[in-house]
Amino acid sequence: MFGINKITGTIIGVSVIVILGLGGWLRYQSNTIDNLRAVNQAQAQTINTQSATISKLKQDAVENQRVMLELSKQESEARSQSDEVIRTIPPQVKQSNAYNANAPSNVIEFLRK
Repeated sequence: MFGINKITGTIIGVSVIVILGLGGWLRYQSNTIDNLRAVNQAQAQTINTQSATISKLKQDAVENQRVMLELSKQESEARSQSDEVIRTIPPQVKQSNAYNANAPSNVIEFLRK
C-alpha cells in the first residue's frame, strides 16, 4: 500500500507543478497581450496624429499654390504697367543725358504707386 500512496502522491505533486506552471505561463501570455494592446493603442494614436498632420500639410500646400498664383498674377500686372511706362517715354527723353535730366512725370507717378 505504501507504493500506491507514493505513486498517488507523486502524481498529485506533478499535477500541482504542471497546473502552477500552466498558470504562470497563462499569466505571462496575458501580460504579453496587455503590452501588445498598449503598443497597438499608441501606434493608433500616432497614426491619427500623423494623418491629421498630413491633411493640414495638404491644405497648406493648396493655399501656398493659390497665393503663389496670385502673387505671380500681381507681378505680371506690375511688369506690364512698368513696360507700358517705359514705352510711353518719349524718344528725346531716352536719348538725353539722364544725369542732368528730370525724370518723366509718368515714371514718377508709377514709382509713387
